[in-house]
Amino acid sequence: MLTRDGTPAPDCLVARVVPVETYPSRTPPLVEVHPVGALIQHRMDAALAAMDEEHAASDGDVCVFPFVTRLREMARAWRDEDRPSRRPERDDAAAADDDDDDAPGTGTGRGEEAETGDAEWDPVAIDAELASLAMTMTERGARDGTAGTAGDDDATGTDRPGVGAWTDESVRRSIVAGPPFTEKKSTFQGFLLSDVTSLEQVDAMLRALQRDSRIARCSHLMAAWRIALRGDPRDDPDGCVWAQDHDEDGETGAGRGLSHLLRVTQSADVCVVVARWFGGIHLGPARFQLINNCARDMLERCGFVEGKGGGSKGRGKSNNKGG
Repeated sequence: MLTRDGTPAPDCLVARVVPVETYPSRTPPLVEVHPVGALIQHRMDAALAAMDEEHAASDGDVCVFPFVTRLREMARAWRDEDRPSRRPERDDAAAADDDDDDAPGTGTGRGEEAETGDAEWDPVAIDAELASLAMTMTERGARDGTAGTAGDDDATGTDRPGVGAWTDESVRRSIVAGPPFTEKKSTFQGFLLSDVTSLEQVDAMLRALQRDSRIARCSHLMAAWRIALRGDPRDDPDGCVWAQDHDEDGETGAGRGLSHLLRVTQSADVCVVVARWFGGIHLGPARFQLINNCARDMLERCGFVEGKGGGSKGRGKSNNKGG
């Protein structure tokens, strides 16, 4: 097999499966395939889709072992596909160019591997600034009665009644900011916007975040959104027409993981964003788990998934006042 950048694949794939509260009765578990970048894009999509298909075929029963068996078969088939075509030998100059691309500080744009030369932030100072930002957003939301409120309108059928008008300012005031946390000098912070009814609102949220100088300095601003354009996501999610996508902002694989999280938790009409400030120490594949955990924490805080203290599912709680 070949990896996303065309290099030989590792000897084996590792599937990390994380059960969610609604597994196996209603949703498949959260799936990650490692090493990150080990599969080209369409093969990674096929691997994740295989879990959805196995869960649908299981009729509410556990489906991890059938998925692993199927993933093993897919990997063997991909290896057979790649075996006949040998990669052409490259000259020394091309190999030297590739060596330069992998050198620290060259900025290849492939996520953490390219970050050594980026600005490195003092995690203590960043934490203090972001904690202040989260408090400001929470106080503003409590004052205006906007932050953290999630779809309690009667959006049923195809016309989605109850969806009101919005402005850039109302979007900015409705963003919920979570508490920042630091792992090995890298700082992460989550943000969430509920009651999202259009891609324009997603763009407005990202613009609002990027206008804040503290967030504008982050290394990556990763986002995923899932919007029910037609149908009722609470009563008939399978009958909905969805607008769902992600923006990885250079951290390849992170956005796809966030999209998968929204899908398996059946979150609807929501955009979740995770910002990361690189502190100079590479985290490796562990960073994707941290990014997903940060996003999941925001979904729990805003009532989209059930947390340790209980909560609602799907479109959130209307009495949660954010970060």
